[in-house]
Amino acid sequence: MDKIVFEESYTIKDLDSDLEKSIYRIDSLNLPFYDENCAIICEIQSDKPNNKYEEDARIVKNKIKIFLKNALKTHFLFVLPNIDEILLFVGFDRNRYERQTYINIVREVFYKLQKEIYDLNLPFTLSAGVSSFVKESTMIKKAYTEAYIANEVGKKIYKKESITFYDDLGIYKFLRLVDKEDILKDENIRCIYEYDKKHNTNLIETLEVFMDNNGSIKKTAEKTFMHPNTVKYRLNKIKELVGEDILKDGSKRFYYYVLIKAIKLILD
Repeated sequence: MDKIVFEESYTIKDLDSDLEKSIYRIDSLNLPFYDENCAIICEIQSDKPNNKYEEDARIVKNKIKIFLKNALKTHFLFVLPNIDEILLFVGFDRNRYERQTYINIVREVFYKLQKEIYDLNLPFTLSAGVSSFVKESTMIKKAYTEAYIANEVGKKIYKKESITFYDDLGIYKFLRLVDKEDILKDENIRCIYEYDKKHNTNLIETLEVFMDNNGSIKKTAEKTFMHPNTVKYRLNKIKELVGEDILKDGSKRFYYYVLIKAIKLILD
């Protein structure tokens, strides 16, 4: 893989834990920006905290810092103290890279970094969020916010080890603003959701995959590793619970599709 070479590389800096102060300090450095720039947040997580957690986390963070500096020749990279995040800003000039080529390189670097962490044999996973591209240093806070949102949404919607690009979030950019209480105001969705919780079933998930695949029972069965008859049974169970076919009308179908995506993001 080609390295992304930058004219200058800045020393890693530990920033204040106060985000507003941190962003202000970054902006006040007057660092050079390229034609296209983005923020990336890398977060380490562990499901098994132990007495050595802080020491092990420090090892992993150092591994990430060294790897990213070598792989990306990072434009500038910061460690946010007291939290398990590394924030970096990278950029490129359009006469050297096309945007999609650069995105592909960032994604490949992330997957290689995941393997490096896995090889440490420590109980940590890595996720990352990538902002949209910005052109001015005054947009650093916007870029950080987008990277943070992408990472948080990605962990919930995809998996803990995901890399998520803000520009790929689609409807999730807006669903994150929905209040938790509002989602279950719809009686039909609340009925299905509560049934799942009570009986440890996955009717909501089945309905989501069914709609993701344009109402194809065959594709839904393949995606969920179920027999088509099981998919049919679950869809009929949903009809039985709510007393109607909530998918027969196009506008209703979209409405419930949005609600189900909101459940996955906010309630799960």
